[in-house]
Amino acid sequence: MTEVIELLKEQKRLELGHVKSSGETMKGIENPMVKVVLESIVHDSRKHAAIAQALIDVEAGEGPTKLDMDLGAATTLNQSIKQHVRVEMDMIEMLGEIGALVKDDRVQKFIDYLVEEEKRHHKLLKEFSLLLDRDSVAMNEYLDLFQKYMIVPLE
Repeated sequence: MTEVIELLKEQKRLELGHVKSSGETMKGIENPMVKVVLESIVHDSRKHAAIAQALIDVEAGEGPTKLDMDLGAATTLNQSIKQHVRVEMDMIEMLGEIGALVKDDRVQKFIDYLVEEEKRHHKLLKEFSLLLDRDSVAMNEYLDLFQKYMIVPLE
């Protein structure tokens, strides 16, 4: 096994360990804001563990090196992504309106966080859509895209 695979396995183990320990911590929390923030972090750790596993599969040669789909499926996926790009833009605009009305700086910090998160999603989806528009895309191009938007930790 390569060093990259070993490190990714360790990353996955750490992420899943964090999910387990955070789940125990959240049981006693009643404050809805604190609870939702911790749930969001746990969700991200689950996502990171799943991404680590996908990277392990690719690195081990078990995953495809190209996104091979028939034209119909690729077109449907691309149209769905483009629709989501439009929805992300609406979300960003709505959060901007909300942010302009908020008086509490604690609430404003979370609104700002959501805006940045939506902008990151928006950029990622637009670039992903551009990749899907091409005839041939190598898996490393997808990984580069994910790393650019910090979905996957850099090696």
